Amino acid sequence: MKYAAIMMTGLALCLASGASAAQSINWNDWELDAFETAKANNRIIVVNVGMEGCAACARMEAITYTDPDVIGLINEHFVAIAVDAEARPDIGDRYSDWAWPATIFLAPDATQVLAVRGNRLPRNFVPILNDLIAKHEAGALEPDPRSPYAAPPKPAETELTRIRDDLRTQIDRSLNRKYGGWGRSGIGGEQSGSRLRHLYLRAHLYDDSELRDLALKSSAGFLLPIDPVWGGTYSAAFPEDMEAPGKFAKLRAIPEKRILVQSNAITAFALGYQHTNDSKYLDGIGEIDRYLKDWRMAPDGTFYTNQKSEPPALPQGMTAGDYWLLPSDKERREFGIPPIDHAVYTDRNGEVITAYVLAYEATGNSDYLETAKKAAQSILDDRLHDDGWVIQALSNDEADKDARMRALVTEERPFLSAQAWFGTALLSLYRATGEDQWLEAADSIGKATLVALQDKELGGFFATVPDATATIIAPRKPLEANGTAASFYYDLWIYTKDDAYKDVPATTIRAVAVPSMIRREGKITGEFAMALEKVTTAYVEFSIVGDTSHRNAKALFDAGRDVFEPRKLLHYEEPGRYPDRGKPVMYICNPDMCSLPIEDPAQVASQAEAFRGPATTVQQ
Repeated sequence: MKYAAIMMTGLALCLASGASAAQSINWNDWELDAFETAKANNRIIVVNVGMEGCAACARMEAITYTDPDVIGLINEHFVAIAVDAEARPDIGDRYSDWAWPATIFLAPDATQVLAVRGNRLPRNFVPILNDLIAKHEAGALEPDPRSPYAAPPKPAETELTRIRDDLRTQIDRSLNRKYGGWGRSGIGGEQSGSRLRHLYLRAHLYDDSELRDLALKSSAGFLLPIDPVWGGTYSAAFPEDMEAPGKFAKLRAIPEKRILVQSNAITAFALGYQHTNDSKYLDGIGEIDRYLKDWRMAPDGTFYTNQKSEPPALPQGMTAGDYWLLPSDKERREFGIPPIDHAVYTDRNGEVITAYVLAYEATGNSDYLETAKKAAQSILDDRLHDDGWVIQALSNDEADKDARMRALVTEERPFLSAQAWFGTALLSLYRATGEDQWLEAADSIGKATLVALQDKELGGFFATVPDATATIIAPRKPLEANGTAASFYYDLWIYTKDDAYKDVPATTIRAVAVPSMIRREGKITGEFAMALEKVTTAYVEFSIVGDTSHRNAKALFDAGRDVFEPRKLLHYEEPGRYPDRGKPVMYICNPDMCSLPIEDPAQVASQAEAFRGPATTVQQ
């Protein structure tokens, strides 16, 4: 009887909704006022989370959220909140399990009761709304068992090596052993970059030819979805023929060109080229670089976040896939150009900068290094807050003119993903150049992030500074962002020898290494896995000691740069820890041992081989 009453109420609401429809949904920002309004008026909360470059988000915005029945139901019975997952990476991470768009329903007290993954048309969205309304009126709403996790109440006590090994197994379960990569097709994707670096690291660490072959297959997979006309790679599209890069019989899935996939592709090709010297990887880097510089580079050298999947006025009967299959620039331009989202996000730029540095280290092409340096310097010039951390987003003239689904959020608050990724980018520039300015900037951000975001009692970092909504929605320590942060602080500690950083990597890992959280994140665990590898297998430090103006110092540095060692920390160092021998020498060290002083650059690679495996004097 109770269920029948619920259904009858829902039917009545559905019939009445069209009459009460307004012109548009009354969207709110993620702020305390919206949650208090819901509680005071006993309304369900609907949270619409997505990003500008997401085609499915755009379709739901254009079709579902303009439907009169949907508008009427939401405005009458819900408090609606819209969130840009990239401008607010803390909230984006919280609801990333449901991809984009994610539609989250909360009870008036902010308890999650339902989460819906992906685009829903009015015909199947209206019944969801009606069912929730009816259940709410009948007092039958129940907590969603899949609700996002909050910050764990205590650090993990399990040995870090055991956590590492369990995570390796979890990641490997989804390895595609036919094509490389992960999942059914095995190629590309937004979560593949960190997992690919992790695969190459393990292959190197244990000299495992099977893992190396899988890593190279994975790198080659990124060649398949490259756009042969404008360059760049599609985020969620791949050829019908898996053996034919760039030749599409048709495009399957949605051909978006998200910035993260571009940086992942550069990383994949840089690693592939470093291992094989195969020109196909060199060409692949060039194709991504061409696209980014032609279409996605801002005047200040930073990078815009997305290109949408179709032009504004796609002719009836033509799909986005049909458009991208057009074989020439001229034919595409006849139908218009898919709009660029001109927002510039610091965390995404950190990922692109890091990828360009890898491309420089693999190829020696100084243009890639200059690209990375220009973007990093622009962020330091424009986004460095007085408190020492970097701002995630700023308004700009181009973004202000964009026809956005939601206004660009430019909150002046620290987000962990921005600090961790941009700090990582700065250290990659220091590794590639030896220029102190990059280490000094990373050190400044590292200290500011400890003050702003670290949990001093339990360790780890909050996604952002807890605000007024934290009294309703529990603060979160995101697994992947904490993994990136742990790696950043590990490298920063080795470079600076500052004991303020010494314990941060391990305490950060332990703060979020709850098995249920790791299982929950599934494939989104690459950065956390990399942090565990660093802490449990240890650094390999390449130090050039002596007069840096001496020509042999630069030769030793270049020889160290050419060595593939995923844990490598390369820098110049003043005499002190090591003696001044009157001319530049290199020492390669890990916690267990150091090499003899190396004077001849030709000996660097062979000496580095002795440090391939894990060190024994590491945290267990």
